[in-house]
Amino acid sequence: MSAAPLYGLRVVDFGQGVAGPYCGQLLADHGADVIKVEPPRGDWSRTLGAEGGVFFSVNRNKRGLCLDLRDGEACVAARELALAADVVVESFRPGVMERLGLGAIALRAERPELVYCSVTGFGPDGPNVDLPAGDSIMQAYGGLMSIVGERDGPPLRVGNVVSDMVAGTNAFAGVLLALIARQRSGQGQHVRVSLLDSIVAFQAPPLSEFLLTGSAPRRIGNDHPLIAPSGTFRASDGALTLTVFDHRWPAFCAGMGKHEWLEDARFASSELRQRHRDDLNATLAPLLLSRPRNEWLAELRRIDVPCAPVNEYPDLVADAQVRHNGLIGALQDGSGRSVPDIRGAIQLEAPTPLSRAAPQLGEHTREVLRDLTGWTPERLTALFVRGAAIQLEAGIPSNPTPSLGR
Repeated sequence: MSAAPLYGLRVVDFGQGVAGPYCGQLLADHGADVIKVEPPRGDWSRTLGAEGGVFFSVNRNKRGLCLDLRDGEACVAARELALAADVVVESFRPGVMERLGLGAIALRAERPELVYCSVTGFGPDGPNVDLPAGDSIMQAYGGLMSIVGERDGPPLRVGNVVSDMVAGTNAFAGVLLALIARQRSGQGQHVRVSLLDSIVAFQAPPLSEFLLTGSAPRRIGNDHPLIAPSGTFRASDGALTLTVFDHRWPAFCAGMGKHEWLEDARFASSELRQRHRDDLNATLAPLLLSRPRNEWLAELRRIDVPCAPVNEYPDLVADAQVRHNGLIGALQDGSGRSVPDIRGAIQLEAPTPLSRAAPQLGEHTREVLRDLTGWTPERLTALFVRGAAIQLEAGIPSNPTPSLGR
């Protein structure tokens, strides 16, 4: 564990949903002690997907703490935990943490070296600051849906929480930058990341093309907007995708047995092939349909044309390279249940700490409060008795239906 780069770093993660928790998970994956704070109802991502799959996918390697921040004493406990941390991560709407006395200005006034990371929908201020935001909303508002879809078809949503995952990754990078800066100055920083900023920055290549030309990208399905031939085609037994770069065009024509394409004026340059994409595809599609997918993949790889089968998830989890990379595994949660585990994308030479599943609601509440607040047992017990804190006991949360505020 001590070889992990973030070993010894303490993080209090108030994040809910995906973006903030994913930042916390990335920090935990590399050795940080991440304490996840949830309300009595639990992080709302626990109710997303089958059997809480979304929650388990972004909360690995954390200790779980359950506090009802509507309770004054619970807020005091949360504040003490935050002031004992190196990093605080939160993903509430702007103003929520301030109203609880847990905002960046208040905490950093007492602990200037604290790195405080806020993940918001639209940003810390501006005309949309109070609007609710989620990935589907942001894919639409941030322009991504406008470039995704079949040609002349309606805009489509990418089938994953793109803005959340990118924002969580950006927050992780921002926290690391702030920690490096703290080593030099001794001062923490307030890191600000938003779903909007993340999804717009994610689209830098097509957005730059628009700013240079004034022409908005058209939805063209699976075709590459700057390369032809490209896209997804049917072989006799399944789908494949390919991308033929300009310098591979002669080899592609030879490999496909279509030497006449080299003499066709419509296909004489990359620009012309894009202009006559439909004509080229109309000739290529029936040819690819005439043979099995693996035969075409072998031929395309032989001539060094980028290509791949279109893997559905059953194919993906069985794929030899995915298995070789150790991307998919399983962990046991606190109840002994096996849950899936998707390995993080960053690998270092130093050994990675052993993974543990996302915490159950309130799994480590008593442990964390006892060790990090210095409160007396009587003071802690009072929190539990009135439902302001919840501790998992033998697989069942204590005070599972707290009456506070009802």
